[in-house]
Amino acid sequence: MREAAQYYNEQLLKIVAYGLCVMVPAWLFFSNYSLLLLTVDWGGRENLINILLNILMFVIFVRPLFSLYKRVSVSDELEFKEMIKEFIWSIGPLFAIGLFFSALVYGGIFAFYVPGILIAPILFILPFMYSGTRSIRAWIKSSIDFYINHFVQVWIQIIFWSSIVTLVWAGVLYITSFLEMSYDAYNITRLVFSLVIFPFIVFSLSEKFLSMTEEVEDEWTN
Repeated sequence: MREAAQYYNEQLLKIVAYGLCVMVPAWLFFSNYSLLLLTVDWGGRENLINILLNILMFVIFVRPLFSLYKRVSVSDELEFKEMIKEFIWSIGPLFAIGLFFSALVYGGIFAFYVPGILIAPILFILPFMYSGTRSIRAWIKSSIDFYINHFVQVWIQIIFWSSIVTLVWAGVLYITSFLEMSYDAYNITRLVFSLVIFPFIVFSLSEKFLSMTEEVEDEWTN
């Protein structure tokens, strides 16, 4: 995590630019659907869909940040325009396959519960294993193989970061509870929180994933 923090500080300008140019517009787009889900009553299903929608946002945002971490971790550079290109080229496959696995998670939770929970971590692995030079079948297979081979480590990372985010966000809400915040102010606070903590989480996960994998370098190509 120390290296992740170091690279995060070194690449802060690119991270902020990526957040403003890519994450903010996409977040505003998806947040409209999140707000719409709050107005419906589907017997609790709307809450699960909202969670899966937020996970999908994680999936489509990860790849450029992961590539940035890979480059700087070997004393190389990744230009900002390359990050934008990678986002554009990866968003389609990541969203489509992410949506497919989200449907499996949704069906697994409401039909059998446990299978849905077991499938869910694959969503987090997909962007780290994605490569435009590989077939979709090979991409999905490598993601599943990685999950099976590192089952415990993957769950430890998910539980750890979910707990950290929950605790930090609870602290932010506690501090801001003394202020009279409008709904717009609340959304801005949540957006700023996401822009700050999300790239650091991706850098930390990138560090862990790269250390866990024993695949050759071309399995992680851009």
